[in-house]
Amino acid sequence: MNLRQFTLLALTVICGSLVSGLYAITRDQINSNREQFEQRQLHAVINDDTVTVTKVDQAHYLFSNEHGAAGSVALVTTHAGYNGKITLWVATNVAGDVRGVRIAAHQETPGIGDIIERDVSEWIDQFEASAKQVDSVSGATITTRAVINAVRRHREDDLEDNMP
Repeated sequence: MNLRQFTLLALTVICGSLVSGLYAITRDQINSNREQFEQRQLHAVINDDTVTVTKVDQAHYLFSNEHGAAGSVALVTTHAGYNGKITLWVATNVAGDVRGVRIAAHQETPGIGDIIERDVSEWIDQFEASAKQVDSVSGATITTRAVINAVRRHREDDLEDNMP
């Protein structure tokens, strides 16, 4: 092994050790930040900071208020977006009515498909009023229809699961 190869190997080992060490030092803070962000997302989709949210698993949460169980939140994914996968939070009350919808992740076209984001447009707020009469948006038809259909499918599945 010549000097250049040894130097490259040594630098690689040192850099790898530094990155691994930095991750080990910051791992707990990273996980804490992720959990706090997730809690903010859940409270935003529920639209009520007074509820208590309980994690069931990675994609399901239950929330309750002073009167007891108030509903659930699920992470729903559709692959029918214009650019592929759209992941969204869907909150429903105990009767199965949609309480709120927020986008967790997507790769839709900025300026067109990102209309589904609450920070960009209030389009997503239509679900809070009625999941039956949500309008798609011209120019972002594929994206908005994908979200509408994902929410409808989730609501139908949720109602089937809760039937006696």
